[in-house]
Amino acid sequence: MRSLNAFIIKPKNGEKYINTESIGGKEIVVNSSIEEAKDVQRIGIVVSVPELFKSEVKVGDEIIVWHNVFRMIYDNKGIMIESRFYIKDDLFYVDPELTYMVIRNGEKIAIHDNVFVEPSKIHDQWEGDKLHEQVGIIKYTNSTLKKEGIFNEDRIVFKKNCEHEFEIDGEKLYRMKNNRILAKLN
Repeated sequence: MRSLNAFIIKPKNGEKYINTESIGGKEIVVNSSIEEAKDVQRIGIVVSVPELFKSEVKVGDEIIVWHNVFRMIYDNKGIMIESRFYIKDDLFYVDPELTYMVIRNGEKIAIHDNVFVEPSKIHDQWEGDKLHEQVGIIKYTNSTLKKEGIFNEDRIVFKKNCEHEFEIDGEKLYRMKNNRILAKLN
């Protein structure tokens, strides 16, 4: 099966939600709600790439996607149903603009016009360590930003309220678009 303009993916490890923790060698469900975006699986395995869209994404890659791709919803009768992206047999389609990063052989690559930024912290004498608003460190840049001279580990300033929080391999990162970066700090 191949789409003209969408990726076909399946959730990593067949899990649509990440809501369990291993405690004392046993898997414990820590949240049974479907409402929290942080509990929805955001990693899919690429089954096929779109025919009409050129991308560095390949079949078999892990791909970071929008949080609602795998999210179950309730219909108007209160019955839980699959997301609007569901096709069949644990397969989902996702438009390229809802894909943010590729993980291939352990390497993380921001794709399209997405960038991942590590929040920056400052020390306040009264409050202690806290997030430095609108300042971060580029963790995963993309090819467009590299051409502009913005690379991994560069400190940047970004627009207010443009960051979308992701947890990738236990690391808190902000995803944002290239045009949200205001300046590179020295």
